[in-house]
Amino acid sequence: MNLRIKIIAVVVFILLGITAYELGKSYLKVKKDNKRLTENIGVINQDLTFYKSKSNKLVAKNSVMNFRIKEFRKSFPKILNEIRDLKLRVNRINSVSQTVIHSEKHIETHIKDTLINDTIKARVFNYTDDFYKLHGIAIGDTQKVDIQSTDSLIQVVFKGKRKRPYLWFLSKRRLEQVISNKNPNAKIAYSRFIKIIKK
Repeated sequence: MNLRIKIIAVVVFILLGITAYELGKSYLKVKKDNKRLTENIGVINQDLTFYKSKSNKLVAKNSVMNFRIKEFRKSFPKILNEIRDLKLRVNRINSVSQTVIHSEKHIETHIKDTLINDTIKARVFNYTDDFYKLHGIAIGDTQKVDIQSTDSLIQVVFKGKRKRPYLWFLSKRRLEQVISNKNPNAKIAYSRFIKIIKK
């Protein structure tokens, strides 16, 4: 009888130990997820940080957001529709980047008189530089303008500042994104980078 009580007590203690371990593991997972989601909210609400590169170009910088597929679907339905429009499976994506560029340039060029088919009087103008190609024609009170704009983006995601710098090498580095464009007349107005967590 005494041996039976000891076996039952050992089994109960083992079950209590396993239960405490699983509860602790679940608690740490929920705590980690809450912290990640809180950081994501902070990133969504933060503005881009701008600085000058070595070649004096304006560079935009922001932090990377981390979402699970389920969270991504609920939080970004418009981006999700665009991904589906690209004929991609959402479950296969690793990351999503969205950047908005505002381009503005004052162009001044000469207008030339010309004849089309030797009878129609028109005025034409052309402008070309490294980033813009502009061609226009004015016939009577109608103007037609063709504009081509060329720009290239450099986008880098890297391990940036430490999450807790006071812990030095024990602290993980947070993912950050920098974006630079070549066109001096264009400014990065908005950017976000979302890393999809598979676990």
